Amino acid sequence: MDIQTVDRLRLLVYLMKIDLILAIESSSTICGVAVIEKEHTLSVVEKSADRKHAEILPEFIETALEKSQKTVSDLDAIAVSIGPGTFTGLRIGLGTAKGLAYSHDLPIVPVPTLASMALGLQKKAPEKGISFSHGKRIFYQEFNWKNNLPNAMDKPVVGDIDEFSEKFNSSIFQWNCESIFTDTISFIGAKPSAEYVALLAYYYSDKWLIEKPYDLVPEYIAPFEMNNKKI
Repeated sequence: MDIQTVDRLRLLVYLMKIDLILAIESSSTICGVAVIEKEHTLSVVEKSADRKHAEILPEFIETALEKSQKTVSDLDAIAVSIGPGTFTGLRIGLGTAKGLAYSHDLPIVPVPTLASMALGLQKKAPEKGISFSHGKRIFYQEFNWKNNLPNAMDKPVVGDIDEFSEKFNSSIFQWNCESIFTDTISFIGAKPSAEYVALLAYYYSDKWLIEKPYDLVPEYIAPFEMNNKKI
């Protein structure tokens, strides 16, 4: 039996037992951890914690597991909000997810951040979503819905808010864009949550699960500068 066949069989075994998931949300000012079993939320620990993710995320993981009466050894997979979002927050979230995955031989399910926010608005089924990037720039993505689940029409993009103004309608959600809008009443309010990251990971584990996430990187989308050099 060749290596590719073995890997496919191992993946099928994983997918048959992806019931208990610990999810991490750190793509924005929100820091959160959730534990779900199938479609049932066992625990959620999250709060606004701008630039404190590295300090409090380990504690949140421990608390979420305690509240769910589970241990890391019980988990079937780690889900993580993969972006777009803040550079530091995404790095911390994925780094923590990889640490748990490697140390306990678990797969990772990377979950698109805007899609998880859309899931949180399932009853309204928004077709578009935006979230704040920096300055006057926003992240933008469009969705269609099937079986009450959001499906990304394309990858998220980033740009000046004026570039997308013609796309704004009553079926669009926004997160953290109050500083660049004079009026957000016409938008559906959204919020990142580890709970929606976990649930979307469960629903789409057959498509998104990565058994060996060595090269997995966040969906930064926007270019960043470090030491005056683009990365």
